[in-house]
Amino acid sequence: MKFTFKTGALSLAMMAAMSSCLKDRGYNDLINAEGAEPIVSIFGGEGGSQVLGVDFTTTAKDVTLFNVNLGSVNLLAQDVTATLDVNPDLLKGTGLELLPAASYTIPNKTLTIKAGQRDVPFVIAINSSKIDLTKSYAIPVSILSASGAKVASNLKNAVYAIKVNNIYSGVYKAKGVFAHPTAGNRDINKDKTLATIDGNTVQLELGDLGAAEQIQAKVDPTTNAVTITGISRVVEMTAGAVNKYDPATKSFTLGYQYPGAGGNRVITETITKK
Repeated sequence: MKFTFKTGALSLAMMAAMSSCLKDRGYNDLINAEGAEPIVSIFGGEGGSQVLGVDFTTTAKDVTLFNVNLGSVNLLAQDVTATLDVNPDLLKGTGLELLPAASYTIPNKTLTIKAGQRDVPFVIAINSSKIDLTKSYAIPVSILSASGAKVASNLKNAVYAIKVNNIYSGVYKAKGVFAHPTAGNRDINKDKTLATIDGNTVQLELGDLGAAEQIQAKVDPTTNAVTITGISRVVEMTAGAVNKYDPATKSFTLGYQYPGAGGNRVITETITKK
């Protein structure tokens, strides 16, 4: 299985649906069978690689990767423990690399589901500043053993691709003008989502043309100057226009254009983080 990152994270809703179907398939029959042993599983396990989006930070931040679930006919009167660890074998054939050891820690690999409870979170601490944004990393985890319950053999593994949002990504408010050579000017006043491409590049909507028309904006981290390139069409920065990022206001000032019948379409806009 191979995954390619483009403009953003894969659909978590789609992945959750896949996981739900797999979990339901035979799961209820197993735990409801007469005399069935309690089982522990990764909630959403074996649903294909999921994607965990994390913000860019320079310090470690705790993230709940998933819940370890206890399946039983009735709530148990005693604690159940489950031991988990990283399992690099799960990445074979995925096209994903193991998350660098320096970028994360696992505070607790042995989890306890308390008596009368169903779930316990599996937490990792991620320092995203130590992750190379140009690579596709993942954290693969398996339940190795359990005490007081059986490990569900088909729901014991999970692979989470790690997608780091750079400091420029997020939801912005765009205001400006779209100057058309024959139809005249129209105002731009809308929200835009800037999606991470790499450490200094984001992808966003071209003018007000919708999600199908995109540009990329690359920020020079030294000067904050912005270089704009087109995705599906040729886009040029307008001569004499300001193209920059202001870290104080978290805003982009952009001036660019693209050719068409009758002349260039010229876009001037300021995009400010909400």
